[in-house]
Amino acid sequence: MVLVGVIPRDIGNLTFLVSLDLGGNNFRGNLPQEMAHLRRLKFLDLSVNNFRGKVPYWFEFLHYLQFLNLGNNSFTGSIPSSFSNMSTLKTLNLNSNSIEGQIPKVIGRSSKP
Repeated sequence: MVLVGVIPRDIGNLTFLVSLDLGGNNFRGNLPQEMAHLRRLKFLDLSVNNFRGKVPYWFEFLHYLQFLNLGNNSFTGSIPSSFSNMSTLKTLNLNSNSIEGQIPKVIGRSSKP
C-alpha cells in the first residue's frame, strides 16, 4: 500500500487483532511500545520498512505470536534475551538488519509443538 510515516501509539488500542501485515511500506522510526498491548497477535509482518532502534524486548508479551518478520529494516543491537519467553514462536525473520551478537540458545526450544 506504500504507507509512509510512523506507526501511531494508538495502534495499541486494536487489541482484537490476530494478524497484522504492514510489510512492504515506508514506515520509519521506532516501534511504539503500545504494540505490546496487541496480545492476541499470532502473525506480525513488519518487514521491508525503515524501522530502526533496538529489537524491542516487549515482543515477549505477545504470548500467542507464531510468526514474526522484522526483516529488511534498520534494527540494531542484539536479539533480546526476552525472546526466550516466546514459546509459541515458530517463525522469526531478522535478516537484513544490523543485528549483532549471538543467537540466544533458548530460541528454537519451543515448549509447544
